[in-house]
Amino acid sequence: MKDLNKMNERLRQFNLFISSQEFIIQKERTVQDGIQISVSNGEELCHCIFYDNGNVFIQGSAGKLKTLLQVWAGKATFSNRLIGGYGDLPAGWREWNEDARWLTEHIATHGMPSEDDASDDYKMFRERMFHDYMFRNKQTSTISYEMLEFAVKNWIRRFCFMNLDFDLLMEEIIYNTKGYIDENDTFTDIAIAANAVSEAVSRHCQRKFTAEGKCPQTNETDDGCVLALVDALYPYSEAGEVIAYTKTNFSKLIKRDYDLKWYPLKPQSPIEESMAEGLKSAGLLYVPQFQAFDAEHKYRIDFVINTSAGLKIAIECDGLQFHARPVTYQLDRIRDRHLQRKGFYIMRFASVEIYNNLDSCIREIDENFWRIQKGKLTLKDKPRSNYFGTNE
Repeated sequence: MKDLNKMNERLRQFNLFISSQEFIIQKERTVQDGIQISVSNGEELCHCIFYDNGNVFIQGSAGKLKTLLQVWAGKATFSNRLIGGYGDLPAGWREWNEDARWLTEHIATHGMPSEDDASDDYKMFRERMFHDYMFRNKQTSTISYEMLEFAVKNWIRRFCFMNLDFDLLMEEIIYNTKGYIDENDTFTDIAIAANAVSEAVSRHCQRKFTAEGKCPQTNETDDGCVLALVDALYPYSEAGEVIAYTKTNFSKLIKRDYDLKWYPLKPQSPIEESMAEGLKSAGLLYVPQFQAFDAEHKYRIDFVINTSAGLKIAIECDGLQFHARPVTYQLDRIRDRHLQRKGFYIMRFASVEIYNNLDSCIREIDENFWRIQKGKLTLKDKPRSNYFGTNE
C-alpha cells in the first residue's frame, strides 16, 4: 500500500541529513515502486532506495558510510554499530530543585556574580531552574494530547533529521502517561508529559549505534536535543503563564520562596492572535512573550522561534498607530540592533500585512526557518525590519 506522504517526508529529512553531513548526492533515479538516491562521502558510494510504502533500503559495500546511512534509516543493529560501546541514555528529566541547590552553594562560596563575570555553568543552572520550576510546580499546568502530539510531531519534523518513527514514538509517549491518569482523560500533567517524551525519545535515539554515542546529525553526545523538545512543550500547555525572568524571582527561587511574578503567555493583541494561529497552522513551534533580558536591557518579544543552528527568529507584530511614530520607530531600531547582536534574526510585520496577507507572512517566516537550518541565512543578513515588508 502506498504512503507517499510518509515517503516524501522521509526524502525531505534525508536531504536535510545529507546536507548536515556534507555528503554528495551522485545520482537520483526512479526505480520500481520507489526512488533510488546514490550518496558518496568522497571515498565510499551507497544507494538508498525509498519505497512507496515508506520503507528504506540501503545498498553498498560495508563501511562507515553504509553504517551511518543504516543508522539514519533505523536499520542499524548492535552487531554493525560503529566503533565504541554503548551505555543507557539518561531517561530522567531535569529537576529544578537540584539546580537551585547548586546555585545556592555556588553563591555561598563565590558570592553573587555580575552578569559579565557569571560563568556559563552558572547561567545554565539559572535558566534551567526557571524552566524546570514551571514544569514541576505551575498549578493546573496540563497539556492536551492534541497539543502534545502537535508539539512532538513538529519538533521532530523541524529539528531531528534522523528519521524517527513518529507514530511509534507517540504511541509510546501516550502509553507512558496513561498510567498516571484516567484512561479517558484528554489532558495530562505537563511534568508527566515531559518525562514520557524524554524517556521515549532517549530510548529511540539512534546515536546509540554510532561512534562514542554521538548523534550523526549534531555530532553531540548529550541529550540537549531531548531537553529542547521538552522545553518546546510548555507554550502549548494550559499553564497560560511564564515566570518573569528577574533578579527578584531568582533570589526567591534559590531561597524556596514561591511568591513569584508571572507573565501571561497568551497573545496581547488581535494581530498577535492572528499571527499565533498562522504559526500554529504552519507547524512552526514558537515561544510567545519571550523574555530577552540581560544586565542592561529587558525586552519582551511577541514570538520567538528557535532553530537548531543557535539563531533565534524574533517576530514582532506592529500596530502602525503606535510603531510608526518617529520616536517609537527609532527606539525599535535601537532595540533590533541590540537583539541582533544577541543572536536574534528580527522579522517585523505591520498590522496591515498580518490582516491582509497572513499566509504570505507565515510563508516568509517558514522559508527563513529552513534557510537558517540549512546554513543559508545568518546574522550577517539584513533583518526584516521595514514595516512595509522589505529589508532596509
